[in-house]
Amino acid sequence: MDSAPEIPFIFDSDALIQILLAGQQQIFSILISDFGVRSFLMNEVDTEIRSNRKFGSLVKPKLDKALKGQAIKLLAAADLDRMSSELSNAISLSDIRELGMDYGLDVGIGEAHTHAAGVLLNCPTVSNDWNAIRTLQTKGKELPPTVLRSFDLFGFMFLENYVGSHESEGILKELKTQGEWMPPSLRNSSFEVGIREMGCRLSTSLGVSASAAGWSAPFFLKRVDPKSR
Repeated sequence: MDSAPEIPFIFDSDALIQILLAGQQQIFSILISDFGVRSFLMNEVDTEIRSNRKFGSLVKPKLDKALKGQAIKLLAAADLDRMSSELSNAISLSDIRELGMDYGLDVGIGEAHTHAAGVLLNCPTVSNDWNAIRTLQTKGKELPPTVLRSFDLFGFMFLENYVGSHESEGILKELKTQGEWMPPSLRNSSFEVGIREMGCRLSTSLGVSASAAGWSAPFFLKRVDPKSR
């Protein structure tokens, strides 16, 4: 039986730092094993994280471990070659970097290359930077089919019963302690109440699909059939 196509998620530095701060690297393993989603970051994002003055030294060991175990990968030419069979046109790293440089005239280099990859690969990106999204929209730039927030992934893990209430409250507490961004509904609420009010953009369905309503609409994942593994 043929396996289902690989689905890439491209992570920006702000969202990835929150996942590492919260100790939720299991997200990457669960996405690939249960939903066929492979997590990637661009080299530009890797550089941003390691040079982050506040959190770089804190999250670097976790990032190194995740990369070494290939739970998340630096997007490479070999990955793009593999994905090309599912795309109408082959995409190269040069293509992504050319578009990323264009986007980088208006937003940070990490966000620029993350969203450029999402646009060209027609796949979700994971970013908390609303200012960058708004700027790209204002400039008339194309955005990925879906932009997920870190809390969409935290919410997905909770709503799909991969983590319980106690662990989820710990995520919220840690990120509040670090002074990190979070959706308004979670700032003065429990995780369970706030995440439901937030409106999670990641959910499950009978098939993989992005809404035609735009980048802020839900993205649906299909569970991998164990027989196809």
